[in-house]
Amino acid sequence: MKKLLIAIIAISCFASCDDGDIIVTSFDFETQTLERCEDFDSQFVFFKINPDNNESIALAFTTSQDIFGPGNGEDEIREITIQLSGNDNISYRRFDDAVTSDYFCNPIPPATPLVVEEFISSDGDVTVFTQGTLADSDGIPSETEDPTGLIDTDGDMLVDIIDFDDDGDNVPTGQEGVILNDDGTINMELSRDTDEDGILDYLDPDDDNDGVLTINEDTFMTDLDPSNDNSDPANPTLDDYLNPAITNSVNTNAYRPHTYFLNNIIITINTQNLDFRNQNGEEAIRDIRNVPFGMFTGTPSGEIIVTPTF
Repeated sequence: MKKLLIAIIAISCFASCDDGDIIVTSFDFETQTLERCEDFDSQFVFFKINPDNNESIALAFTTSQDIFGPGNGEDEIREITIQLSGNDNISYRRFDDAVTSDYFCNPIPPATPLVVEEFISSDGDVTVFTQGTLADSDGIPSETEDPTGLIDTDGDMLVDIIDFDDDGDNVPTGQEGVILNDDGTINMELSRDTDEDGILDYLDPDDDNDGVLTINEDTFMTDLDPSNDNSDPANPTLDDYLNPAITNSVNTNAYRPHTYFLNNIIITINTQNLDFRNQNGEEAIRDIRNVPFGMFTGTPSGEIIVTPTF
């Protein structure tokens, strides 16, 4: 992460100095980890603590957009811009003693440590980038399932890497007997190919090759799940869609709801056009550069649920 250097030039307007005097001020949090508070419903709070100097820098803003969520489920990178003003601000504080995350993550900050120096932004722009990897978590790595990210085997408008049912038979790919090698590739010999036609079940719309599509072998439950229908007394544990002796059929015209995820979410925050004032309003700091505020990782996956059009 590049060095966070806010406020290169500070122009002071103290009564004791002449107009135009320049003070150079550096808020240096290059090696500090960006943390966040998780206890606020509508406000996002990110902060860094420098324990060596008992100082911190914190960003607080409110937005209706869930920056940790999956968004529309189509974009792996998205961004929002926040105009700082009022309670949406960046604050630099120096304390008389060590400060912890409790100071930032409580609705009412603790009485100690005391703030001995403070600059709060009166204006500025913040850009928040959310980046992640769209995946269906069906047990097959996306780079194995489709390195191009373009294949849509069943034509349901969900490419295979985000389609939890690649062949559109209403049996999730994760239940169709795919076995992986140690390197993440598919083991063609051990993976299930019920009818031995050279097409593994997870890509085969008629798994048992009985002439009835798997999706239409949901004859008893009619719950859009062929994997819980067993009507052969001679094979009571064998699902009908894998049993070529059973050719019962219904006209299924709907897909199951599909779930996929935005995984490995990384939040990157940049700032620009910052104006700061100290607690007495006597000193102003201006920085017009685009400056990295920090990067936050380790967030949970964002879940998307859609039902493809049949």
